[in-house]
Amino acid sequence: MMLTTLWLLFLTLLSAGLEIILFLYLMGQKIRLRYFFLLLIFNLAFNFIYNHSSWFIIKFWGEDIYYLLLSFLLSTKTKKPLKIKIFNGLFPDILNNLSLRLITFFIFPFFNISITDYKSSLLISIPSSIAPLCLSFLFIKLFKESFTILQKQKSNSPIQHIIIVANFFMFGYTLLLQSLMYLENTTHSSTLELRKLCVVISLVLFFIMIVFLERNIREMIQGQLDFQKNLQLENLYTYNKHIECLYNSVRSFRHDYSNLLVTLRLGIDKDDMDIVKEVYDSVLQESDKRLNTRNFDLARLVNIQDNTLKSLLSAKVLQAEEEGIEAQISIPEPIHLIGMEILDFIIVTSIFLDNAIEGAIQTQNHKITISFWEDHRSQLLSISNTISEEQTETKTIFERGVSNKGRERGIGLANVTEILDNYINVNLETQSNNFSFTQQLTITKKA
Repeated sequence: MMLTTLWLLFLTLLSAGLEIILFLYLMGQKIRLRYFFLLLIFNLAFNFIYNHSSWFIIKFWGEDIYYLLLSFLLSTKTKKPLKIKIFNGLFPDILNNLSLRLITFFIFPFFNISITDYKSSLLISIPSSIAPLCLSFLFIKLFKESFTILQKQKSNSPIQHIIIVANFFMFGYTLLLQSLMYLENTTHSSTLELRKLCVVISLVLFFIMIVFLERNIREMIQGQLDFQKNLQLENLYTYNKHIECLYNSVRSFRHDYSNLLVTLRLGIDKDDMDIVKEVYDSVLQESDKRLNTRNFDLARLVNIQDNTLKSLLSAKVLQAEEEGIEAQISIPEPIHLIGMEILDFIIVTSIFLDNAIEGAIQTQNHKITISFWEDHRSQLLSISNTISEEQTETKTIFERGVSNKGRERGIGLANVTEILDNYINVNLETQSNNFSFTQQLTITKKA
């Protein structure tokens, strides 16, 4: 009797521990060992409560409630959308439940193993408890890349409707199965065949749902890659035109320089300082100005390690110069973006630069300043532009539907808010004073 009790305790601990590991594996979250044991104790306590509870909702949905609570608890320090938290709470338990019922309903009978044998024989109960979890691990492993991407989705994700449908499906499955179990316990009439049919249909729908989710995630990734590719190609075209302009300037200077040497040689041979002075005043000073124009500031972008970001900044700087705006760039050291998705950062930066150009072009002193640097704790992007009034409103410009064109700001800042709401490590500070408007983005490096 004592040995049986110990085996059952061991089996319970093993099963609960593997379920928690499966849950954490889906979320892609790592925790310290002491927190794992706390979760294990919490799991056992919760199991004891709902196994001995007379409340219908606790007795039949206790495990689902536990993992939903756990999903919300582990997501308190993140800004995951509600639909993702619900998905994380339901998916591992539903997957494990389907695997378990698949084994008990269809594989056990094939080997003449009854439910009574499963409950009474330790040699059967231990591997039978572990097998569904192993199947669940293999399933998540198969689609791990998609599940990892799923964890990073924002509230406005293009696949959000699929996640909502998946959540409704999992809620429906749990409601139906547990209702059939409740009906069997209260009426003492067998619902086994109905539950088998429900499991078969649910397995088919479950696989269709996952395959559909996988396909849409891959299409979304491909769309993001195409967007970055098109952005790079578009900006590369602008950059190439600028390089061609620089080449023509250098070639023109080289021609002038050759003529300069001939003229200087003539002046030196004749010992005529008037010729030397004239050459300096008319050619050298002008050449110095040409070599120090803003066109050569783009070389400072060499410290940007992300090619997509580099191409965006170069295109926007060239756009500003075409509008007659002085663009100053400060990127003192090589820097590679961390702590934020590159696509989100590109969108935010593009909006800031578009608005900065739009604001600066309406002023007499057309000027924008772009700075990007980092320290040991964070990366900082600062974009400033001149404005036509000493100070402008900064509190309402991020509200959707607010038009800012008459107040030196462009559109898109509401989209910036939606993007940054998904990052707890990113802070935006907006300032306006002394005829200047500044957006400073601080990205705290993740530990």
